[in-house]
Amino acid sequence: MDTASIYDIKLPDAELDVMLAIWSVEAPVTSPKLMKAIGRERGWKAPTLISFLNRLCDKGFIESYKTGKERCYTPLVDRDEYLQRMTSRFVEQYHSGSVANFLSSLYRGKKLNNEDIEALLAWLKEKYH
Repeated sequence: MDTASIYDIKLPDAELDVMLAIWSVEAPVTSPKLMKAIGRERGWKAPTLISFLNRLCDKGFIESYKTGKERCYTPLVDRDEYLQRMTSRFVEQYHSGSVANFLSSLYRGKKLNNEDIEALLAWLKEKYH
């Protein structure tokens, strides 16, 4: 599978949660470290986490190798690029590609407070002035 197509795969929520945990620590990461980072808070048993890790390996998101008795996992997909592509896809699919429509829905849904709006305005001024 080529890298471009990997970035177009929408991961199920649980697999995305595992990827976010992998991206949040320095690679490589072991399954016991991931159990501490995410497995216990989700109430997963080790085999459940291993199943998600195997699926992510099969999809090409991570690589797995043994070092001594431990299995290590390293991400093959860049976090920022993946999240950017998924966000763009979401805005395109649900908001006809309009960031203004997306933000409007957040505002109407009370997901944007005054602090968020001020931060957004500051970001826009920085990027476009």
